[in-house]
Amino acid sequence: MPAGGDVIIGVDAGTSVIKSVAFETSGRQIATASIPNRYETRPDGAATQSMADTWKRCVRTLRDLGKKVENLSARAAALAVTGQGDGTWLVDPDGNPVIEAWLWLDSRAAPTVRRLLASEADRERYRVTGTGLNACQMGAQLAHMKETAPEVIAAAKFALHCKDWLYLQLTRREATSPCEATFTFGDFRSLKYNDRTIEALGLTSERHLLPEIIDGTEISHGLAPSAASETGLKAGTPVSLGYLDVSCAALGAGIHIPGES
Repeated sequence: MPAGGDVIIGVDAGTSVIKSVAFETSGRQIATASIPNRYETRPDGAATQSMADTWKRCVRTLRDLGKKVENLSARAAALAVTGQGDGTWLVDPDGNPVIEAWLWLDSRAAPTVRRLLASEADRERYRVTGTGLNACQMGAQLAHMKETAPEVIAAAKFALHCKDWLYLQLTRREATSPCEATFTFGDFRSLKYNDRTIEALGLTSERHLLPEIIDGTEISHGLAPSAASETGLKAGTPVSLGYLDVSCAALGAGIHIPGES
């Protein structure tokens, strides 16, 4: 923790609202800033969100929080970011959006899900991930894009989730958390990607799109100078990639049993 740092900032980019919250290191909430989020839907089942606009709104909440907490830049000990789960946020080799993000609300991958569920390989995928296949998930959405818009897949370097996209903007590092990586593409026992799971989705040749998995409770990266300039925070402030809300809610409700996965 930086000398004098007595504030932790939490950012949550939800589907409808983005909020930034300041906590004292004791856990007491001292200030909040929020702004409505925007997404668009179409009759074909599409539900998309502007990646650039999502980042701008995140910046706005951090700037607004800075107006409410005196000397926030110097006092910030760390920043943690989370956001809406599932969906597909594709970036190109320069870290720019390839297309607008597909949200968890997007149902265009439903035909691909039905096809995959009928395959023998899906039983193995379920055994490894412990997760039923759904049109909201990145795996299903990438498989559908591969069939219907291969040029989009070809233009992408990484496939991220919402919180991962914001983490990239904050730190210039491509990464995802164990929770979303494993229930979509991995093994919940090892918390790593699993080749059989990826093969079952028909995405072996797209495996390079999957970013590094990092545990934000153990690993952080410094706030990039570009993000510091935009947000008004200090460059180098530790940034943690948070877990998904469902995972955290389960832990908070006491579902986890020590010693069991």
